[in-house]
Amino acid sequence: MRLHVSGACVWHEMQRPSWRNFDPILLAVSILLVGYGLLVIASATRVTDVSTSPALIRQTVIGGVGVIVMIGLSFVDYRAIGQIAPILYIFMLVALVFVLILGTFVAGAQRWLDVAGIRIQPSELAKLIIVICMARFFAGRTKEPTPSEVRANPLTGMFAEHVRTNLVALAIVAPAVVLVYLQPDLGTTLVLIASYFSVAYFAGVPYAILGGLASVPLLGFPVVWQVMKPYMRRRITSFLSPDRDPLGEGYNLIQARISVGSGGWWGRGLGNGTQTQLNFLRVQHTDFIFAVIGEELGFMGGCGLLALYAVLLWRCLRAVHLSRDAFGRYLAGGVTGMVLFQAFVNIGMNIGLMPVTGIPLPFISFG
Repeated sequence: MRLHVSGACVWHEMQRPSWRNFDPILLAVSILLVGYGLLVIASATRVTDVSTSPALIRQTVIGGVGVIVMIGLSFVDYRAIGQIAPILYIFMLVALVFVLILGTFVAGAQRWLDVAGIRIQPSELAKLIIVICMARFFAGRTKEPTPSEVRANPLTGMFAEHVRTNLVALAIVAPAVVLVYLQPDLGTTLVLIASYFSVAYFAGVPYAILGGLASVPLLGFPVVWQVMKPYMRRRITSFLSPDRDPLGEGYNLIQARISVGSGGWWGRGLGNGTQTQLNFLRVQHTDFIFAVIGEELGFMGGCGLLALYAVLLWRCLRAVHLSRDAFGRYLAGGVTGMVLFQAFVNIGMNIGLMPVTGIPLPFISFG
């Protein structure tokens, strides 16, 4: 659900914390998204009595805590967060190393730490910490040309300076990316990379550099393919041809497409989706929750969710525009890009346009 993303977007106006700086529309759309998610999770997990559903109770508690944290962060000077970025970075790396040493295995992946009976996933914290660290790093450059100035003169000395700056930025991001990849967790690895690109874009990095970096995996695909974990390669091949293994790797993609396609305009109704309720659609409350929306709430239900995301995007971009310094602008922009990337990829894999990566749907997926 990850409600810290909305809290980050409201940090942009913090000079003297007060209610005047609070964004009620952002709070409202966040609560609506959480409520939407709880409704769909209740249906996906076939809840008949809310009081007896640990999953729904846990998700409700997480949502409530997230809203409280969001409100609390609106009274915090975001610049204080930037000051402790190095401490957060070290904490993140230590936690990710501990996961590889002492982490709990679930479904063949070592991504969680059990602390005092509570299972936490440090890679989720890493998403936000990377955005904070990248925003702090780019904001700390001695000279900050406007994005239009840099892109209009890509062959100037400032372009070379941007190359050097981004090499250092990549060196900062790389340890977290490698540690998360080793868990293994392809989805979160991609989110961390996307977070870097989001902050870099709002920091005015020339398109030539961003495009060049984005093309590296494509140009070096044979090498990337060999480095990939076997399950990652299987997910790509099953995406290209799911019918070759309809009961194995291609099963989830096929069932998700059937679910979305069977919903029609208005859906079958909550609790009435045969794909969901008869368990043909697996992991429906996490990775494939949008397929549940497509089947039970139909095309209009999916459009309603996209409308809420559009409002969220509007308010977050407003935060970017109103930011009073570079760090606030990069922070709000990075968080915005991170959330939208996750939503885009999750919905894409649910409708068969992208491989399965395990990236959750922000605010909606369980966990």
